[in-house]
Amino acid sequence: MFRIEMLPARHGDCLWIEYGERTAPHRLLIDGGTSGTFQDIKKRFEVIPESQREFELLVVTHIDADHIAGVLKLLESDLPGVRFKDIWFNGWRHLPDSPLESLGPVQGERLTDLLAKPDYPWNLAFNGQAVKNEANGSMAYRDLEGGMRLTLLSPDQGKLAKLKPVWEREVKAAGLDPNRLQPELEEEDTRPSPLERLGSDNLPDIDALADSIFEEDTSEANGSSIALLAQYQDHSALLSGDAHPGLLEHAIDCLLTKTHEEILSIDLFKLPHHGSKANISRGLLEKLSCDRYLISTSGAYFKHPDQAAIARVIKYGGNMHSLFFNYETKYNKVWANTSLQQNRGYRAQFPVHNEKGISIELS
Repeated sequence: MFRIEMLPARHGDCLWIEYGERTAPHRLLIDGGTSGTFQDIKKRFEVIPESQREFELLVVTHIDADHIAGVLKLLESDLPGVRFKDIWFNGWRHLPDSPLESLGPVQGERLTDLLAKPDYPWNLAFNGQAVKNEANGSMAYRDLEGGMRLTLLSPDQGKLAKLKPVWEREVKAAGLDPNRLQPELEEEDTRPSPLERLGSDNLPDIDALADSIFEEDTSEANGSSIALLAQYQDHSALLSGDAHPGLLEHAIDCLLTKTHEEILSIDLFKLPHHGSKANISRGLLEKLSCDRYLISTSGAYFKHPDQAAIARVIKYGGNMHSLFFNYETKYNKVWANTSLQQNRGYRAQFPVHNEKGISIELS
């Protein structure tokens, strides 16, 4: 069994992953969404026995609030039985040439304070060093108990180096400075959105959107994301955080060179940055053979997913594939249009019975 749940992480990410025997599966958690997501994480923990609340791994992909805030509340809570064998997170100490354990008053720094305590394992699989790939193109991989292999696709030294000069700004923006906690940003962004290219029947013009000019994400925090290829038995999933597509393409090229394959075959791709058009390129999609695409966002604040991003997946992401959304919103419901799905050969799937969150089983 290999199952991935996209919990209702508001405008962020929170992936609950189970693999192995159904009666006693191994588990890992990737990100925790916003602070409001903690209530959903708590409910998810409460349906499993305390004896099964030990996880193989917690991954905090990067320091943006919509990925890290729920993790902070989880680690600061008193949920009984919750324990992680390892926690992957790149803090200030892991950035290139950072001589200090932390940045001082900007406590990273809240999470750094927590992980520095003896109770928490921190990057044990990397001997306490940064979770990153080396410049020589070799992909780091780690095997978890129960047969799960995780291959690291992002970040590399260069992406971590670019984050260093803006770390303090990004930490404050994420609400990790205890002297500057940020309010929960869950309201919809009411700013006017740019016009999307529409067809004659007021449906998105897939071809025009898919072939619109691509401008890659330049956010240093997103570029530092931990992105993983998760493989269990004969199934695999690309779990990308908010990673930059250029680095993902490079990592995939390195993998293909070693396997002498022309394309990377995977079962599932969690799209980077909640379906932002700056993180999903034609070049990246054409390196993959995939039939399930996951989009994690409520659309709040940033109005994700962008139509251009979904159009690229529909046009360049293969034939007869499925789009999985963990919310049904006014920003994504257009993709449920029956004629659009039939004409373009894809299927859109949403939570059932007005629920939030969605589960995808690979085996």
